[in-house]
Amino acid sequence: MLATMTVRLPCLVAACAALAWAQPSPQDTEALIEKIKATVLENLRRLPNYTCTETIHRSERPKNIVKPTLNETIHLEVAYVEGKEFFGWPGAAKIDQPEIGKMVDGSMGNGYFGLFQSAIFSTRSAIFQYAGEAPLHGKEALRFGYLVPKIAATYRLTTELGEAVVGFHGSFWVDRKTLELMRITVEADDPPVVLGLAATSSVLDFSPQTFGASTFVLPRGAELQVVDTDGNEGQARLSFAACHQFVGESVIKFEEPETQPAAPVAEPVKAAVALPDDFFVDFVLETPIEWESSATGDPVRGTLRDSVQDQGRAIVPKGAKLVARIAHLAQRGDLYYVEITFASLDFPGGHADLSGRRNGVSVNNVPLVYPTTRFKLTRGARLTLHSRLLKSEKHDSIRP
Repeated sequence: MLATMTVRLPCLVAACAALAWAQPSPQDTEALIEKIKATVLENLRRLPNYTCTETIHRSERPKNIVKPTLNETIHLEVAYVEGKEFFGWPGAAKIDQPEIGKMVDGSMGNGYFGLFQSAIFSTRSAIFQYAGEAPLHGKEALRFGYLVPKIAATYRLTTELGEAVVGFHGSFWVDRKTLELMRITVEADDPPVVLGLAATSSVLDFSPQTFGASTFVLPRGAELQVVDTDGNEGQARLSFAACHQFVGESVIKFEEPETQPAAPVAEPVKAAVALPDDFFVDFVLETPIEWESSATGDPVRGTLRDSVQDQGRAIVPKGAKLVARIAHLAQRGDLYYVEITFASLDFPGGHADLSGRRNGVSVNNVPLVYPTTRFKLTRGARLTLHSRLLKSEKHDSIRP
């Protein structure tokens, strides 16, 4: 294992030969790496619990095809809580999903907020090599190569075919003056063929951000590239914004702190309404959906134009509020698709759950498929919801 790592390292830092004149002594290099480790790990130790809005631009390109056949933008909320990452949808009450792949299909990744940093700089079996001065983002920087072996068990690849622990290698840059982290590159070593992956690589960029009176080094963006064993490529570009420290009741529900205890307010009791197995209802869109500004994950609201009837009786009144979310807003080839996930119907004194059903939306009985990016579902657009109860999850069939 050690021999394999030794062979790989020169490949990581090919510029070392040209920069031999700048190489510090082995003792000085070791001392410098220890200082960098201490700086990075101290930043992680000091990091407060915080949350950011994450925007993902992802694309897919089949082998030998120049133009991507899929483009999609996704909005998420991501939280760093006591050294762990959690994901949730914008506007949701909870941010509690530790695996982004369970929320979003395609090439995605975890670990950008702290897991990769910890895996590299707190793993005893990691190997480092000085690669010289390498300016980055207009600043003087030092570059190093690194390798974290599979035995460290700190990097896991997951696909629909399974998962496996792998080793990884790459480079990192630190500010020459402060030794604060600026960039990390990550390449997986020998992804198992059974996962359907030929190669994966990531680039993570960092910058200082201020919470209150303290400054921390946080991720500001990342890029993930995946090539499968058939030569198809997937890419995801991530950016993080509106990062802020939070105070919450738990790691999965965040609320603004109050200056003084408030008297509890009793929530009005809402009766659960049993919906018909199969029904159509028209609604008015309250949330505009546009290709240029909307994204997968964004919340959507609507108002019923008619009541939901069951055996001639109105069980959900006209004017009830429809709670939903954009499930997909994507370009596939020359067509643009809008899919909406519906959560509930709410009205004074009542609530109807729409989860666990097959819910489709259309305009004049036509699915939301458009031949141009210029489509626009404006506020006030009239849509139709067709909701059917699934007979069982196993067979995904409809009750007769």
